[in-house]
Amino acid sequence: MRWARRISRASNSRDPDDAVSPVTRGDPVLIDRIAANAVPFWVSLGIMVDDAAAPGHVLLRLPMRPELGTRRPDVMHGGAIASVIDAAAGAAVISQFGADEDYAGLATLDVNVTYLNAATSDVIAEGRILRHSRTLAFTQ
Repeated sequence: MRWARRISRASNSRDPDDAVSPVTRGDPVLIDRIAANAVPFWVSLGIMVDDAAAPGHVLLRLPMRPELGTRRPDVMHGGAIASVIDAAAGAAVISQFGADEDYAGLATLDVNVTYLNAATSDVIAEGRILRHSRTLAFTQ
């Protein structure tokens, strides 16, 4: 239901404080609504908003770092990849809420990840809402 795509980066070294820095692309209202730096798990992984151009469609970035590696530090652990995919789906749902709407949080019911290749650089996860009701959202 959700997917991520790899991108190439010349440098894998990033300052962990960059994870909470403002992004350069997207609607500032949506970026504030997603509030990436308000989720401690996202901050610890280094997840940041890459683009939030429209409600229900978000791109999150997870920079490759040795701490996210497997026994081969140049290969990102599948759990980190699954986490950014799940985060992107949640961010897509959050991005559709209005500024005056209150929500208590989100819970993931199911995540299915098929790994086609090893991630050796930054990972971009795209979250997109396919359908939603008042209490449930299907994302990709």
